[in-house]
Amino acid sequence: MQIKLFGKNIFEFKKEQSIFLINQGIDGLKKSEFLPDFYGQTGLNLNSDSQSQLYALTEGDIISTAKRIKKEQAKNKKKEITPKEAYSLKLLNEESFEIKTDEKYIDEQIENFKNKFQMIKKEEYDMNRGVIEIQSILIRLENRKKYPNFSEFYSEFAYTTNNKVSELLRTHEHLKLGQVAQFMADMPKEAIDVMKEYTEQTKKLCDKKPVFYIIAKSEDFKKTEKRRDPILLAQSPFGHFWQILGAWDEEMLLLEDL
Repeated sequence: MQIKLFGKNIFEFKKEQSIFLINQGIDGLKKSEFLPDFYGQTGLNLNSDSQSQLYALTEGDIISTAKRIKKEQAKNKKKEITPKEAYSLKLLNEESFEIKTDEKYIDEQIENFKNKFQMIKKEEYDMNRGVIEIQSILIRLENRKKYPNFSEFYSEFAYTTNNKVSELLRTHEHLKLGQVAQFMADMPKEAIDVMKEYTEQTKKLCDKKPVFYIIAKSEDFKKTEKRRDPILLAQSPFGHFWQILGAWDEEMLLLEDL
């Protein structure tokens, strides 16, 4: 199997070249006006049935003792629920989610991921993906040190995880996770207002813009002439997990009604 980076076989690069490209990739992430997209830039596919998910500090961040309610899942699977119904039922909510903000803990994790980063340099394997993942986590860990100053705003929104999103999409196969851009034109004012506020707060936090995604019916990613009701998600600036910003149905704007 060939592994390519920038169009070349990765094993054609000398060590010095690989380190240069890694540093170049880091500089690019730092200079970007957006936070690293831990879904789109890493190959993570929550729409598939894959169990290989990307987590950052899962053991430390998610404290959960509740068992999954399989009966409720089976009941919901019998009908095609709308994204708004999934939102109202709180099928994405990770109720036991907790962000660890202890400074000693954060510093230990930063050191741990820096060591992992050094191993990527040594191994010269899957560099591009590995660099993005680890640098994305490091950026978010640095942001986490400032969480107490921003907790009042970010605590307004429920958290969800890659596992929860994947579980919802497996249970309700007619739903899909995708980029928000093609839905922007007919998003309601309420959705735009919350995106604007989330962006402003994230800019204050780390001088970068957040990354937004939506969950909608699969058919709505192909058609634009009908009303849609997506769940709006934002990638957290504090880790590889999501925040649920809202869901809308009857409030969706039909452009033909303008």
